[in-house]
Amino acid sequence: MRIAQIAPLTEAIPPKLYGGTERVISWLADELVALGHDVVLFASGDSQTSANLEACWPKALRLDGSVRDPNALHMSVLEQVRQRAHDFDVLHFHLDYYPFSLFSRQPTPFVTTLHGRLDLPEHQVVFATFPFIPVVSISDAQRRPVPGAGWIRTIHHGMPERLLTPQPVTPAYFAFLGRISPEKAVDQAIWIAKRCGVPLKIAAKIDAVDRDYFESEIRKLLTPPDVEYIGEINDGEKSSFLSGAIALLAPIAWPEPFGLVLIEAMACGTPVIAFNRGSVPEIVEDGLTGFVVGDEEEAVAATDGLSRLSRGAIRQRFEERFTARRMAREYLVVYRSLIELEALRDRASTSYRSVHRDSRPHSQSRPRRIPSSRVLEEVIHQASAEYVTVGWLTSTLHRHSFGIIMLSLGLLATTPVGSTIPGLILAVMAVQLIVGRGEPVFPHFVMTRRLPTKQILRLGGRAIHVLKYLEKVVHPRWPITFEAAKCAVGVMILLLTAVLLLTPVPLSNVAPAMVISLISLAYVEEDGLLLSVALLAAIILVGIAAAAVWGTIVGAVLISA
Repeated sequence: MRIAQIAPLTEAIPPKLYGGTERVISWLADELVALGHDVVLFASGDSQTSANLEACWPKALRLDGSVRDPNALHMSVLEQVRQRAHDFDVLHFHLDYYPFSLFSRQPTPFVTTLHGRLDLPEHQVVFATFPFIPVVSISDAQRRPVPGAGWIRTIHHGMPERLLTPQPVTPAYFAFLGRISPEKAVDQAIWIAKRCGVPLKIAAKIDAVDRDYFESEIRKLLTPPDVEYIGEINDGEKSSFLSGAIALLAPIAWPEPFGLVLIEAMACGTPVIAFNRGSVPEIVEDGLTGFVVGDEEEAVAATDGLSRLSRGAIRQRFEERFTARRMAREYLVVYRSLIELEALRDRASTSYRSVHRDSRPHSQSRPRRIPSSRVLEEVIHQASAEYVTVGWLTSTLHRHSFGIIMLSLGLLATTPVGSTIPGLILAVMAVQLIVGRGEPVFPHFVMTRRLPTKQILRLGGRAIHVLKYLEKVVHPRWPITFEAAKCAVGVMILLLTAVLLLTPVPLSNVAPAMVISLISLAYVEEDGLLLSVALLAAIILVGIAAAAVWGTIVGAVLISA
């Protein structure tokens, strides 16, 4: 596949020191090359990459004091990409909303990953103007302020598996890593460390815009050796810095879209204590890779539980959820879906576009969701040779995980015996749907359970065959926001599970299990028509069960009277 990666010019790729977005772009480009793809990286000339570098300015703008208007240079980058767009199968932008207008008027498929916050009022205007432009979020939390954007997938960041690794050192301090600014709240990290009586080491960048904040609010709090500021560090220094930490403190004070430092700590096996802001609950698994807390007092209390966490398990969860290889493969699924969608458009409207190619925007309908059969094919493609874990499956299936797992459990529960365990698991998943979980969460011993890859391949192959057959008749109809349908689906499956588990009549499990399967199939395939029919069937079935229970109670009362 011929892929263009278009990066901002602010930092080199990768950045010499701080720079989360540019670091992720570097890892993604290198992994795509390693997977055999032809990648061109549009970036500053001092970038280093295994991709083919298209230098759009001699050096990173942060290091070039002569540039006073970076927007002018980014406009030039967009035009350079447009002139070469026909050379690529897909264009991947990391420039926020800058490419939306220009690239909606050309035929090459494109996608934009949004790396920043989206909760400012002006963002509502942008995404209302361009509601059908395909965009990728880096967390589900990032989407909340602009639910009407053209979201096609959430892809969590990943980093090279061996870039940061646990080091054989004895943890002796708390760590703060990243940037000193009001939204990162290093002052609260200092307060927490002092309350716990544990030294704090601060490895952080100070931007020019935050220099006054540092001088007026933070410098007076630096009291070595209890609170030590060691400055900005590079990737080569992070493994030892994070491995030597009892925990990473992340008292985030803003809606963090991702938080790369969280997975950097996990890569070193270091637990994280982070405030419940933005993406934090999606990244930090409370009680497994760290603790998600509400304020300073809760953070202090959480430190008592650090000794119960396994640094080996934290590293394992990093390998399962946050590697660059996983990230690259998820982006490849997006690229293929966009290319296939464009091919479908070409076949369906060749004559129309030959006459009116420039008379309408490129993307007038929301990009299609990825069929579940294709998601399973990608899972099988990514599976390791020997085994996979339940945690890896749920994180790889991501937003499809609820529907596919519930469908499997529903079908399993139709068997005459053995429906109790699937029913209990379905009840747990239904509650998680109701409370808005992005993907299912199970106890640690379940998430880390190893499953033989051969069996997964065998079962997955059968499931793909069945799903492809079903997808001929089950497909997105009566479009609804399936994120909004989560709660209704969860409530109905919870009620059906109660019928499944509590009705003491032979074969009484078959009907509710079949309806659960139908709801799950409709949910995973985003078929509003089938979902409406399945929910109606569920209401009727629950009503019949409730009437039967009520009749039994009334009969018992009359007999006893």
